[in-house]
Amino acid sequence: MKGSNARSDTKTERRNWKGSGDYTSDNLALALRGVCKSYPKFELKDVTFSLPRGYIMGFIGPNGAGKTTTIKIIMNMARKSGGTVEVLGLDHRIHEEEIKRRIGYLGEEPCFYEEMTPLWFGGFVSKYYPTWDKAYFRATLDRFGIDPLKRVKDLSKGMKVKLGLALALSHKPELLILDEPTSGLDPVVRRDVLDELMSVIQDEKRSVFFSTHITQDIERIADYVTFIHEGRIVESDVKDDILGRWKSISFPLPVRMGEAQGSFGAGNLEAQVAKATAYVEKLLDHELKGVFMGHKIEGLTFSGITSVFSSSLEDKMAQLVGSMPRVAPVNLDDILVAVVRGNDAC
Repeated sequence: MKGSNARSDTKTERRNWKGSGDYTSDNLALALRGVCKSYPKFELKDVTFSLPRGYIMGFIGPNGAGKTTTIKIIMNMARKSGGTVEVLGLDHRIHEEEIKRRIGYLGEEPCFYEEMTPLWFGGFVSKYYPTWDKAYFRATLDRFGIDPLKRVKDLSKGMKVKLGLALALSHKPELLILDEPTSGLDPVVRRDVLDELMSVIQDEKRSVFFSTHITQDIERIADYVTFIHEGRIVESDVKDDILGRWKSISFPLPVRMGEAQGSFGAGNLEAQVAKATAYVEKLLDHELKGVFMGHKIEGLTFSGITSVFSSSLEDKMAQLVGSMPRVAPVNLDDILVAVVRGNDAC
């Protein structure tokens, strides 16, 4: 059974596979290429990413970034204006009926007949899926603490989300697609939902794609992360690879270095700091152009966040500023803020 240790052990294999060009329609749960969609005040632009079978992808972006629009296109609930979408190796429009038998879907706000019971919904939904597992559905309700005979209108928001997840899972879908499943839930319910998603991919042929702006959820369970902002994909890769490339970097302004080079003169400290600041800003326009997603200079310290960290970049910066920079890890929340706010994030 695939567990957290097994998932860690496969990361090297997964990176090698990703780079070898071995991905085909048969081993991808989801593949979007150049997907576009235009609205009067919003545009989805060249959205491209893929999710291998057997893994979880977190789809991250601020509200209004295009997450729900992308999911609606995947589900063929909205028509794309360009590009291709393949779900389980099949065109999402040509094979829509077959695809929807093989996937599970849960929107941000599940819609139910309020007077009906979970047990009634199980019987109703089961008619559409030959693979429906009645025993699994009842067991999931029990595990979630849902009374099968209680009317939906008497369930809390968290319980309704759990009911929607139980319904989406009980025909054993090969791909589970969720739109903001944990939004607005208390920490206990969120943990239950995330634990259930983790259990789904214990079967290595099953996959999960879920959108959220709660980066802590992605940190906890996702293998892959895709960032979207203003309708464009900013990053899409193995989560650990993204966290390996993105770093926070800081260093003291090279005031003494400037004096040694004769470029700052021997004036007062304020003048020297101003010249050191100008020197660093010049580096950002030339030798370090495009390195930092956002940066700031406060007092005698430069700090910034980069998506292209490497040991060679670290050595280059040490040579340019005269001291080894301080490199610190960042989390997905830091990255999301940097993508959205740029220099205001630092």
